[in-house]
Amino acid sequence: MKLRISWWWLVFLPLMLMAHMGKTLCFLFAVLSMHEGAHILMARLFHYPIKAVIVYPFGLCAHIDHIGMGSVGKELMIIAAGPLVHLIVPFCLTLLVSLGWISDAYGNYLNDLNHSILIFNLLPIFPLDGGRILQSIYHLLFRYTLAQRFTYMSSILHLLALLYYRVIETYSAWLVMAFLLFQILMCWHQLMYERMAFYYYRKMHPAKGPLRSNHKPDLFRAYTNMMYTAHGWILEDAWLNTQMPMQHSVKCHFLL
Repeated sequence: MKLRISWWWLVFLPLMLMAHMGKTLCFLFAVLSMHEGAHILMARLFHYPIKAVIVYPFGLCAHIDHIGMGSVGKELMIIAAGPLVHLIVPFCLTLLVSLGWISDAYGNYLNDLNHSILIFNLLPIFPLDGGRILQSIYHLLFRYTLAQRFTYMSSILHLLALLYYRVIETYSAWLVMAFLLFQILMCWHQLMYERMAFYYYRKMHPAKGPLRSNHKPDLFRAYTNMMYTAHGWILEDAWLNTQMPMQHSVKCHFLL
């Protein structure tokens, strides 16, 4: 696991000193780092490889390999670990107030800030945790590609609803929404690559879910698929062998 320091510190640190918000920004860094650390610990517990951890001015950011491809149940626990951290923060703030390290008014302000972060993170917009939870639910119901499309489409609709009803009005929030929209569109553009990467993952990590008959040329992520082909019914492992040549051509296309 590689640890990297983001170059954004060069821009953010002078702005932080000029804004005289050092304590609040340190609080945000600590809370968001704890949030991401919970994801990392749960991912390691379930043996998901952590490609890298980047230290941004707003906290840690982990690149967890194969997230969105493995066990839906395990990944829901990985995703839920982050938001659960925010339920502990109020108790920590109460302790700091009782020790006299921060004032009661400032503690209430930080608690409101923590609450806002939790609500925002649980919005059903990919790649926020709320969007990833919604994605996992879709994967319980639909085949992989359709579930991914529903995830991205519903994320865009929720973004548009926030803008239409003017729930978000600050410039910083608009910037975050624009970044999220860019992320969603990039994922949509790479959907075919994601699908083939998922097939490769399933080939290397055979499914352990309940058996489900499947008449379409795509896999249910949460099940062991019994695929219907022109030659009859075959298990998904045999079906995946017919898809590997297609996967290699798609990989080359995206590398170019």
